[in-house]
Amino acid sequence: MSVRIIFAAVLSVSLFLYAPHCLAQSFNASISGTVMDPSGAVIPNADVVLTSIDTGSVAKTSSGQDGLYAFPNLQRGAYEMKASAAGFRTFVQKGIAISINDSARIDVKLEVGSEAQTIEISAGASPINFENGELKGTVTAETIQDLPLIVGGSVRSAASFIILQPGVNTGASGTPFNARTNGGLQSGDEAVIDGASAQQGAMAQSGMVSLGTDMPVSPESVGEISILTSNFEPQYGSSLSGNIVATTKSGTSQYHGSAYWFHRNTALNARQFGANSRPKDLEHDFGWSLGGPAKLPGLWTSRNKTFFFLNYEGYRFKGGVNKPILTVPTDKMKTGDFSEWPYPIYDPATTRTVNGQVLRDPFPGNIIPGARFANSLANQWLKFVPSPNRPGVLNNYEVPLPVTTIAFANSNAWDIRVDEYVGTKDHFAGNYHYRGTHPFNETKLPRVIDTADLRSPNYSNIGRLNWDHTITPTLLNNFNFGYLDLRSNQVNLSDPLKNQVPTIAGIPGTNHESAIRFDDYDGYGGNAGGAGFRPSY
Repeated sequence: MSVRIIFAAVLSVSLFLYAPHCLAQSFNASISGTVMDPSGAVIPNADVVLTSIDTGSVAKTSSGQDGLYAFPNLQRGAYEMKASAAGFRTFVQKGIAISINDSARIDVKLEVGSEAQTIEISAGASPINFENGELKGTVTAETIQDLPLIVGGSVRSAASFIILQPGVNTGASGTPFNARTNGGLQSGDEAVIDGASAQQGAMAQSGMVSLGTDMPVSPESVGEISILTSNFEPQYGSSLSGNIVATTKSGTSQYHGSAYWFHRNTALNARQFGANSRPKDLEHDFGWSLGGPAKLPGLWTSRNKTFFFLNYEGYRFKGGVNKPILTVPTDKMKTGDFSEWPYPIYDPATTRTVNGQVLRDPFPGNIIPGARFANSLANQWLKFVPSPNRPGVLNNYEVPLPVTTIAFANSNAWDIRVDEYVGTKDHFAGNYHYRGTHPFNETKLPRVIDTADLRSPNYSNIGRLNWDHTITPTLLNNFNFGYLDLRSNQVNLSDPLKNQVPTIAGIPGTNHESAIRFDDYDGYGGNAGGAGFRPSY
């Protein structure tokens, strides 16, 4: 298929917009303004050149008869702008920084004089949005880099920084998972990463659930993250509150790399309230990143420039932030002696109806006769239950070693991005995110009766393709394609040992052992399970 046919097909399904208002319809940013003389009169046909500090890419345009100019479809980052016209000094503005979805306005006032003379201004673009009523909070790359995210029982995610923005509230929990925007519903937000929605297919989850929990994005791989809180465009119609918009880092004209390691250790933690000793808590969050120009034959020529960015993050978690305190039957209770229990235990064999009322007699002294208890199936489970190691009949067992309870306790994540600039009118970008998890085997009770389950396999894939094409200074095309999937199989830790406990008659299904639950006491066995695929395009 020829490039012309591909181009025509993309144009048929892409959205054409006229500048300067087009930027609101894309996750890209824009810079626009008016070129004027000292009296405020507009200057038509002025040459305006915008240069990216990060990549060296150059965009050119001219002011119209009304003096207006616009640069749509811009990547976030730092820029330098130059404007010139016959009979006027050259205008240069440095220090321009724009974020994703920004609609920046820079008005240019040219002074009379020779073009050889230059007026240089070092100032950023106005943070005021002159183009529409959209409200947006931005977490810049500098903030992501400088503010630490605690390693405290979970994988770090750049989406957690969103709770720093005005209008975002987590209630009493203080956790990003419970974030609500402007009083909206929890989990009512949407997430967009590199121009495509992160809404999961089968479960339709998005927002903080996707980027903060199910598919956390490494802070070292994110160039910027923002949240649109109100008056946003119809393209973000899947949200009931806010829209989390993130972009991955891109390579620049200079090589940059980093290495990092965040560590949490038992020796540095305080003892959990109510526990006899500090829980074992060993966490390692480590990785590296590398980005820069891909100066290889065919990838770096006078016409096209290619940039790359790689990031690896590993997370290892042994133990837990807290030690579980459970309730288990005492040694007397395991033999049928419930004399320690403050409430009467009734004998089901004495059940009768008197005057329409069902009555039962309590066991004398709350003790079940040994002959009756010895033949009970309960003994097949009770033989695996550990004895209490704390006083009392409730909250009487402190798990010796804490249990890892998160799905990403042993995970590896990769982020790969490639940007290609062809001439001054085309920008292509492709990136891939992967996070995979190794299963864990820690349990609170002996594995044969434990209620826990794990995810195996558990991995996510996110792919993005972007194409920005400037047809004319006022006509552009932005095309984004995204793929996302989370494969997660739920497996009970007790499944391989299910034959060590009896099957309860009348309960259908033998894929899992019977799950037994009690009031006040911790239960035994797990019967959860299932394979999940959540693809979306």
